[in-house]
Amino acid sequence: MNTTHCPNFNHNRPNPSVGFCPSCGNVVNDSIAAKDCSEQAHAGARMHRTRFCVDCGEQLIAS
Repeated sequence: MNTTHCPNFNHNRPNPSVGFCPSCGNVVNDSIAAKDCSEQAHAGARMHRTRFCVDCGEQLIAS
């Protein structure tokens, strides 16, 4: 896990349920394999204002 992190609480959890942080895109649980997401899945995440995909780490919303 990354020692320098954003304020998202996934960085501090011992076993987060997602592979990537939705705020910064860094890996928060390396035991979860990255998925090959569809554009439809990313569109749904954008509607919830998720900046990065928690399944693959791809940036969804420009900063």
